[in-house]
Amino acid sequence: MDIKLSVPEYQPIPDVTVETRSKHVQEWLDALPLANSLEAGRKLADAIAALNSVKLAEDARLKLLDLYRATARTLLPALQQQYVNKPLPLQEKSKQAAALARDVMTELANGYKLALLDILGRRISFGANKLAPLAIARAIESLGAKLDVCYETYSPTPAGVWIELHQLYWHAARQNLHEQAIAEDDKTSVNHVFKQVLLIALADPYRLQQGQLAQVKAYLARFGHQAMLQPLGKAENMHGLFLARLDEDKPPKALAHHAGVTDARTDIILNTIPLARALHQHVQGLDAGTPLKQLGLPEAAKQASYREMLKRLIKQGGIAPKRVFNRTPAQADLFICSGIASLHHALSQDALPGAPDAAAETVITLQVSDPMQATGSYQTYNCANWQVLNESAGGVALAKDPGSVSKIKVGDIIGLGLDKKTGLGVAIVRWMLSSADNKLELGAQMLAPQAEAIVIKPVISAPDALFQPALLLPEVPALDQAARMVAARGSFQPMREFEVRSQGVIRAVRATRLIEQTDSLDLFFYS
Repeated sequence: MDIKLSVPEYQPIPDVTVETRSKHVQEWLDALPLANSLEAGRKLADAIAALNSVKLAEDARLKLLDLYRATARTLLPALQQQYVNKPLPLQEKSKQAAALARDVMTELANGYKLALLDILGRRISFGANKLAPLAIARAIESLGAKLDVCYETYSPTPAGVWIELHQLYWHAARQNLHEQAIAEDDKTSVNHVFKQVLLIALADPYRLQQGQLAQVKAYLARFGHQAMLQPLGKAENMHGLFLARLDEDKPPKALAHHAGVTDARTDIILNTIPLARALHQHVQGLDAGTPLKQLGLPEAAKQASYREMLKRLIKQGGIAPKRVFNRTPAQADLFICSGIASLHHALSQDALPGAPDAAAETVITLQVSDPMQATGSYQTYNCANWQVLNESAGGVALAKDPGSVSKIKVGDIIGLGLDKKTGLGVAIVRWMLSSADNKLELGAQMLAPQAEAIVIKPVISAPDALFQPALLLPEVPALDQAARMVAARGSFQPMREFEVRSQGVIRAVRATRLIEQTDSLDLFFYS
């Protein structure tokens, strides 16, 4: 398998305006208007693309690329602020920021791939084993960062990225360069960088809540080295083993889910068992109240959602679960309300004030007259019709055409049904995809066939504390599922008592156990 990489062609006549002196490049970079991230991002991408069009000595190219890379790492957080944690579909400015982040990473990857191909094309290979690991590791890092932008915006992975990642690693391994430090002052290896990209993919990033990818990456940067890349071999227990096929344009998948033949020449195994042990220890430590510093975890680990993230990594790093129920294609439209407030309103009102007919969609903004249900002077309700792509007993996949005003995120609660009058089931959004033309797709897991709209307030609270909308999910005896409550994130505390009002009836309940916490809600048992 020869290494085949997609790179731009050198211009036959060199562009004399392209700056190749490192001192002057650094001065130009220092003068970039970083406060205007969109302008700086476009200038940076264009400058790297121009550098990629001219022939240079490999060591000179790598030195210049590392200067651009340093500035890109400084600029990226400013761009991320404009597209991470934003409702989908992204607004135009957010889309521009995401596109620029991808462009910068694409050009950086192109530059490092050009350097590698020039190194491999030398007639005399003296010094190649010193420069090649750096070029390969940086190219993998840049392609991985490009994937991260796709994950953060729930956009499809570009074709060709995974096959290039695999080819880069395959070449390093074949030349026995994959475990070599890439520089005297940087002990990072190709093996380490490639492993990080694989582990992030195994975290199933399209199912992560918005902004959670950064926490996953930080954890894996600290502890991901415990996973191991190893040759393909016979395995009696496939738990924690993932197959990476270096001749395919696909991310790794659980070895247990691979039904075809394998090829020891191009297939390798990612063994996540040691990492899973560390994850288990961290979850157990958090449950036992071990100090975060002793565990090596950040302050964010105090939050229930961080613990859920660790448990998710444990599940994904074992044998990634298969679908419990088969999904069948379907053609129908469902009425969707997204968010606790919207679903609460749909369930508690006879009609949606100002609602359109069944073929329309709306974002309804009302002045709320009932102070018990108000969180402010005005409340916005997101309701729309979505097309069913497929469905099963456990969930449904939906699509929304371009132009949708719906604002939904992974982890949001939604109500769904043929229309509001026939009743709304309750589900939670588990994954999303957003295409370039603003078409949205999502997958939702069903929680309950119906819900009761209530308002709640902690028994121990400030005298002027307002009641907040919440939902009661009924008991499901057939599934041995106890009744649950859905409330705003932060509502749950162990044994916290709530005053609950519904249809004129007042009662007291006690929160017993948190089931799940997302960016927008707490789901918990109560008694």
